[in-house]
Amino acid sequence: MSKIGFIGYGSMGSMIIEGFLSSNVIKPYEIIVSNRTKSKLEDIKKEYPEIEITDNNAYLAVKCRKIFIFVGTSAVKEVIEEMKGEISGDSHITYIAAALTMENVKSAFPGKITKVIPSLTSKVNEGVSLICHNEEVTEKEADFVNNLFSSISDVKIIEEENFEAGSDLTSCAPAFIAEIFMKFAEAGAENSNFTPAETQDMVIKTLYGTAKLLYEGNMGFEEVISRVATKGGITEEGVKILEKELPDTFNELLRTTLAKNKKIKEELNNK
Repeated sequence: MSKIGFIGYGSMGSMIIEGFLSSNVIKPYEIIVSNRTKSKLEDIKKEYPEIEITDNNAYLAVKCRKIFIFVGTSAVKEVIEEMKGEISGDSHITYIAAALTMENVKSAFPGKITKVIPSLTSKVNEGVSLICHNEEVTEKEADFVNNLFSSISDVKIIEEENFEAGSDLTSCAPAFIAEIFMKFAEAGAENSNFTPAETQDMVIKTLYGTAKLLYEGNMGFEEVISRVATKGGITEEGVKILEKELPDTFNELLRTTLAKNKKIKEELNNK
């Protein structure tokens, strides 16, 4: 019986694998996890004794037709090369590197390829995973991957050309949001007698409540703003500052990240 293979147990890989297991969408006995440093797999093996672990990617490819690669962008094709003698047209490879195109991966493996961009928010079963399947992937195979990631996030199927902007809005966004509200909390401490710890606590709890209003309360951004920033009030003056300053900031952020993504993509395509 073919198993499901996972290669890479770093920060993102471990989060995803543990999320799948804790959600019961896959069973421990169904999977093999491979990591270059096998000792890093000792904890998950203790928690789930039925999991098979290895440091041999070629061995994993013999045992698995569904293979998930959770390694760094530059190492994806290297991992595929390690398995080249064992993967076949029946194999289905899923990887999580945004800047690495499926066309590039196809040069190493001309078969069934799925590209996924997950988010750190999947650690709490929230956020969005972006997914694109190439034409070789069957509907059943696509559904399998979609259902796995649906267990830890919302899934959005997109065209590959939209991964760069989509990644900024989903995968990169937790860092952007954390940076924005960290600076807001720091400014609050500088302009009051609150400690930085107090302002962070207030901002985090307010951020959480605002997210619930937007998501669970079905309020749009504009409604939240209008309900708080009453005409002629104090909040309205603050909103005016943000309306003036933020568009340029966010446009510059996106231009910068998209340009960096393009540069990395070009470097990878030239290898």
